[in-house]
Amino acid sequence: MIRKIMAACALAVAVSSATNAWAQDEEIVVTASRRAASYEELVPPTASLKRRADFAVIALEIRNDTRDQSQRLSEMREALRGLQSRARPGAVTLAIVDDDVGIVRPFSLAAAEDLIRADRRPDTSTITVRLRTPISANDTLESVQQRITEFVNQAPKPGRTEMEIGESQLTMVGVDRYREQLLQAIAADGQSAANLFGSGYSVSVSGLESQVAWLRTGDLELTLFIPYSLGVERGG
Repeated sequence: MIRKIMAACALAVAVSSATNAWAQDEEIVVTASRRAASYEELVPPTASLKRRADFAVIALEIRNDTRDQSQRLSEMREALRGLQSRARPGAVTLAIVDDDVGIVRPFSLAAAEDLIRADRRPDTSTITVRLRTPISANDTLESVQQRITEFVNQAPKPGRTEMEIGESQLTMVGVDRYREQLLQAIAADGQSAANLFGSGYSVSVSGLESQVAWLRTGDLELTLFIPYSLGVERGG
């Protein structure tokens, strides 16, 4: 009975390695709307892991209302170059988030300029970029917010450029690296259930083919899990 559970978990690891949906080094926005819609109704099972997020990604809206369009766009490009010149790995960097799939993409001026759009107000253009900062063991939500605020306050704002800090999201790099550890925890959960019921009962586990899911369970904390279920029945 226990061998069957362990074998199922081993098979799930093998299948995951062959058909992994995300690259091992892909950075996923764990609060991306499409993924949140899939996971928000899930309750973490017994076998789950609590992990600190790798990065915080904060929206920064850049707006400019210089009347002349060419001058307005020039000032916005200058603002973007100013942000890029101040970005430093290990502190604050710039990123672009693919909202359709919730993946963080490298920042480039060309890609950012393509995102400049007309605002609802006349003679106004706007763009939203992301500021990305690593989360250390000693960080709090307040320290992350302070780091971002200082970065934005010190950024050059040419002409009639304004910058407004928006919502924050958490990201994790290589979510599937936790899959094997989660499967081991599921196997232990199944063994514990089998021991409680004793001989004459069999324990089955389903859902191991599911992707690793997550919920934000703290300011900077995530709970990772595979949405599995255990079944116990007489015989087997």
